Amino acid sequence: MGAWSPWENASYCWAVICKNKRFHQHTNLMFGHKIPLGEADAVSPPPPLNGHFRARCDECGEEYDYERDQVLRVELELPAPFTSHELFR
Repeated sequence: MGAWSPWENASYCWAVICKNKRFHQHTNLMFGHKIPLGEADAVSPPPPLNGHFRARCDECGEEYDYERDQVLRVELELPAPFTSHELFR
């Protein structure tokens, strides 16, 4: 029996929480809908971001401004046809 590792087979990405809470309230009330921005690993810091940037939600289609401190590292499987946000490539 092998040792369990939290980093083995884990998929991490940078994400923000969609600000369109009214649209997403039926799916994930506690944590909000996560908009994936780009691939990440378990330990690297986010890319340097200055000021705000815009991100479009993959589910509701709305686009909002986000700040650097709103970017989260989440364990999330990226959808198959995924294109990273330009700031996270």
